[in-house]
Amino acid sequence: MDVRRAVGAFGAALTIGVLVAGCGGGGAGSSNRVTVAGDAQFPLANGGGPVTNAPFIIIDPDRPDDPLSSDTSTDTGRFFGIIRKTVSVAVILSGSTQGKSIRVSGLLPAESNNTTKTLDGHTDIACEAGVGAVIDGEISADELDATRIANLENAAVQFIPTTDFTNPASVTQSALAVRAATDDGAHP
Repeated sequence: MDVRRAVGAFGAALTIGVLVAGCGGGGAGSSNRVTVAGDAQFPLANGGGPVTNAPFIIIDPDRPDDPLSSDTSTDTGRFFGIIRKTVSVAVILSGSTQGKSIRVSGLLPAESNNTTKTLDGHTDIACEAGVGAVIDGEISADELDATRIANLENAAVQFIPTTDFTNPASVTQSALAVRAATDDGAHP
C-alpha cells in the first residue's frame, strides 16, 4: 500500500471519532485486559485547552478500521478505556475549539495496566507517523513499542510551530517528515 493511501486510511479512521484499542501481541501478566487513560489538550496554537466532551476511539494500528472501544472524553478532557493487552494502541479524539475541528491523538504502550498519558499536538503528529508506518507495512505493530513511540514523539516536537492542526494535510506532512527523520521511529 503506498504511503498516501495508508495515511488517507489512517486519517479516515481518525476522523470517524471511533475508539479502538490494541496492536500487535504480547504483554506480561496474567490478565489479557489493561487500562489506558489520560488527558487530551489542544495544541497551544489552538488554545491549549482540554479536549472536552469529544468522541474518541482506541485502535489497533494493525486494524485501524476495526475499533476496539469508543467513548466520549470528560468535561476536563480525560479519556479512559479497558482494552485487550497488546504492544501499543492509538487513542484518537475528534474535538472542536475556536470554531475549528481538530484531531488530537497519541500512541500508548498497552502491555501493562494503568498506562496514562497526556495527548497534544506533538503526540498527534507522532501517532499519525507510527500508525502510518504500520499501515503501509514499513514496520509491524509489534515494533511500535515504547522506545519507537518516544523517538517519534521527540522528533515531532520540532514540527509543532509549522503544523496547522486545523488542516489534516499539514499534520500528514509533518508526520511524513518525522517518519523520514527517524526511519519510522527506529532511532531518535
